[in-house]
This record gives sequence, C-alpha cells and structure tokens, in this order.
Amino acid sequence: MSLPKYSVYVGYDSREQEAYDVCEFTLKKYNGVNVEVHKLDHRMLRRYNWFYRRWLIGEDGQYWDEEDGKPFSTEFSHSRFLAPYIAKRHYAEDGWILFCDCDFMFRAPLDSLFEQVDDKYAAMCVKFDFTPKENKKKMDGMLQSAYPRKLWSSFVLWNVGHPSNKAILDPIKTNKATGASLHSFSWLKDEEIGEINEGWNFIPGISVNTEKAKQEGINVKAVHFSEGGPWFPEYKEVPFADEWFKNYKDALYLKTSIISSKGRL
Repeated sequence: MSLPKYSVYVGYDSREQEAYDVCEFTLKKYNGVNVEVHKLDHRMLRRYNWFYRRWLIGEDGQYWDEEDGKPFSTEFSHSRFLAPYIAKRHYAEDGWILFCDCDFMFRAPLDSLFEQVDDKYAAMCVKFDFTPKENKKKMDGMLQSAYPRKLWSSFVLWNVGHPSNKAILDPIKTNKATGASLHSFSWLKDEEIGEINEGWNFIPGISVNTEKAKQEGINVKAVHFSEGGPWFPEYKEVPFADEWFKNYKDALYLKTSIISSKGRL
C-alpha cells in the first residue's frame, strides 16, 4: 500500500475524546480524501506489542513512567515516537508523515505544510523557545516535565526513510529511552531538524497573542490548545474557543449521523 497524499498520526488520550474528535474532523474537513488519519491509541499498540512501557497512576491521577521515574501528562507522551515505524509497516515505503497531539484544531488544508518538506531533514517542526516553570501543571492538573526542545514533539513532520530515524524510532528504543531524550530528539543533530512556519503550531498563551499574530502576518492554520482547551470548563474563553465549539458541534452531528445510519442497515 502506498502512502496517501497526507498521512497523519494523531495521539489519542481517552480523557480527551472531544479534543480528538475536533482534530480528526477538521483534518478531514479541509483535506477530504487527500488525508488518512490514524489514531495512536496506546491500548491498540500494546496489543501488537509495539508499545509496552509500564505506567503508574498516582492517587491524584498523575501519570508516572516506570522507565525513568518521571511524570508525564498524556497517554501518548511516549507512543507518539512510533509513528514513523508504524507508517513504514503500514505503507511499506518511505515518505513524509505528520504527527500531532489530539488537542489541535486545523483551519486550513495541509498543502502549504507539506510543501515545506525537505528530504535533507529527518524531522521538521516549530522550534519553540519555551521552558515551563518548575512543577507547573497543565490544564488537567498533570505535571509538566522540563527538557530541551520543549513542545517540538507536539507537531512533527517525520521523514520516515531518513537514516537517523531508522536507527532509533523502533519499538525497542521507543519503549526503553527516557522521555526527555525522546522529546528532545536527542538522536538528531541540529542540522537534521528543519523548521516549519509557526502558524502550524499556534499555542494560545505561548505563541504571540492573536492580535500580534495578525500584525506580524502569522496565518494561524492550526491551533494547539496545549495550555488549556475549550472542553475544560475553566478554558471556555480561550482564543479560538468559539470556532472550536462550532467544529465540535459539527463533528458530533456527523458522528451521530454515521452511527444512526449504521443502525438502520
């Protein structure tokens, strides 16, 4: 099977179904048949024995990784790095794929994103200069770990066939490497990581504010609700919340219609 025009792997967290629904819906809304969306659900990956990292969940709901003893915040914190390996097995050929967190809302087709790919790079991303405060918690109360290249791994164009990726991104390395070494792309040289337009990973509260983005000519093509999404009561007023709710309503309607139609068959 050959790669579709755009192959996207989305990290799935069972606690954020609404976020995933909007991410998948908006990807298909703007790309139609040109996109194939894959849900990276750790439970399915465990059935294939591709992912077997052990977790502990504290009384407060905090996730802890047994491999390195560090806290992490999503069910796909580590499994995201299997995307190139899975794509290779799925499509049996090299090429470029996209990984993104589930808390993205897309606002444009992927054409201008994939036009930026350059085969000399192993990966391409928005290169944030961001370090969270010590013991800072995310929107759902999960602790954030600080490491170099923070947030880079939330939205990555992966060059599946690049030699540097073949050497590291497999189940053994992904399950045994520390979280910090994975998220900081420690196996890649600086010159092997390309940069993409910041409008593809626009984070309210971290990226420039919406008005400044307009002034600086930043076209926000994908909103990343990393600091807090509208599906949490305390974040219903964040920038782009109205647009998110509209997409969620449309996604829910489509989902319900599909379920209903299947029930009539």
